[in-house]
Amino acid sequence: MKWRDILADDRGSASVVTAGVIAALTGLLLTVAGLASVVVARHEAQVAADVAAVAGAFAVYRGEDGCAVAADIAERNGARIAVCAVEGADVVLTATVRGSEARARAGPL
Repeated sequence: MKWRDILADDRGSASVVTAGVIAALTGLLLTVAGLASVVVARHEAQVAADVAAVAGAFAVYRGEDGCAVAADIAERNGARIAVCAVEGADVVLTATVRGSEARARAGPL
């Protein structure tokens, strides 16, 4: 058998193409899943920051430590408070969830 005959024989080439397509689709799926995870973490951080800021502002209104209450509420929502400050009657904080940060501010109207 000559090299020309071997190279011209296309038996099994569909298997190689199919394996390549499956590998490409798997890579695409993993990329989309990773991006979706980042988006979900960002939204979870924003929700936790918003709820914690409102709870902290209400605690300040009642005369309590707003940042301590905000940290407790954030922890219950799966987040961690990176920065918290009470500015007058407002609570300003930054919450993190799996590396994603979100900022929130709450206070009386």
